[in-house]
Amino acid sequence: MTVEGRLEGIRRYTIHGGPYAYLYFSHLDDPETIHQAQLPEEAFDTDLQVGDRVAITYLLKTVMEIRHAPGADNS
Repeated sequence: MTVEGRLEGIRRYTIHGGPYAYLYFSHLDDPETIHQAQLPEEAFDTDLQVGDRVAITYLLKTVMEIRHAPGADNS
């Protein structure tokens, strides 16, 4: 399942040299609730900026990836 949202924050870190990030986001249909996901670098677009529209992919209520929303003008 993919849900559109907005990136609210990002905090990058490394574990044993591997890049990861905490990504904070809201869903477009509930902008007051901030969600969080902890993902490896290959599971999100590395050029994401706070405020970008994103597509959040879930599998069994777990965030699998966060990418730029298709057709979103995030410039």
